[in-house]
Amino acid sequence: MSRTVSTVTCDAGALRTGVAGLLALDLVGGGLAVATGWNTATRAWSGDAVLAAPLPMMAAQTGLAVAAGRDGRSGAVAAGLLAGACLVSAVSGFFDGQFARHGLPGPLVAFQVTLVTATLAVGALAVGRLRHLVEPAVGTGDTTATDATMPTGC
Repeated sequence: MSRTVSTVTCDAGALRTGVAGLLALDLVGGGLAVATGWNTATRAWSGDAVLAAPLPMMAAQTGLAVAAGRDGRSGAVAAGLLAGACLVSAVSGFFDGQFARHGLPGPLVAFQVTLVTATLAVGALAVGRLRHLVEPAVGTGDTTATDATMPTGC
């Protein structure tokens, strides 16, 4: 059963599914970049990627999504780090010169927009998970979240 927090689900399964979809987009994007000649196979998932996140970011997002599924502080820390990683990933394209770069065809720019939107959506899911994990236990009057008072699931 899922519960919503500010209209964003806090379900760990939804977060893992979102990250899996994001990784699929990254893999497809890298393949598209190679197929269209915008990147070589060695650069399609590097810091020079035009249509994908770099492999280290993909690995971090995967590991953090798995860890965010835990209850307690470790899950909350992982969810917070994942939210931050998604924000960095989404924003970085605007500053590294890859987003809508000169000569990039419209359909590939649309793919970039889809990828950035998906990244921000995963970040929103991570924020929802974080908020759920740090809410004080209902009825305890406790305002500090500890492993003993944290909810045990969505």
